[in-house]
Amino acid sequence: MSSSDEPDAVRPGWENFAERPVPEVHGATTAPEAELAGVLQRRHEELAAARGASASAATRVHATLFELAMLIGTLEQQVNRAGEPREAVDAELRHRELKNVKDRMLDVLRGAGVEVRDPKGLTADEVLDWADPVHWLQSPEFDAEVVAETNEYAVFHDGAVVRFAQVVMGAPAPALAPAPKPEPEAPPEPDPQVKREPGAEMPPGQTPAPTDT
Repeated sequence: MSSSDEPDAVRPGWENFAERPVPEVHGATTAPEAELAGVLQRRHEELAAARGASASAATRVHATLFELAMLIGTLEQQVNRAGEPREAVDAELRHRELKNVKDRMLDVLRGAGVEVRDPKGLTADEVLDWADPVHWLQSPEFDAEVVAETNEYAVFHDGAVVRFAQVVMGAPAPALAPAPKPEPEAPPEPDPQVKREPGAEMPPGQTPAPTDT
């Protein structure tokens, strides 16, 4: 007998199943409002951290600028002293004082991650990404394309260029083409009206004109 012939009494119904509570899983039933609040909270924390980092960076920049301002004042003093009579200040001492101020200023910049580079003497390939040529010089003294003069130094911050150098590039002089050789002049054509004396020499390639008999 097939299953379709079985009586309804032996088939399972809803009364044969018992209801059991659904186990609670932590975080599985988070309400949308609670999830949105969590996202906003994390975003607020990220913005606060970014603002704190920006404030710290601005403080470091201000400290660097203030120290540079002090050194510029010192440099102004040294420059003014350079204008005094030579017998009043020894030239070697003047140079040493100016160099000392310059080195201190560069140290302050390096401490802030700023580096100043002079590209003079480097090849074109070496300065391709951080120098702008403003002029070219062609001269036999150059064997390749190199930086001949630096108008403005390049500035780097944390290893990345933030201000390109302005340079004058040198290049070999172009080779001069040899001068063309002058073509030989053709001999003048003889005048047919002029009678040639018998036995006179004829120019090469010339034949005597026929005479009337």
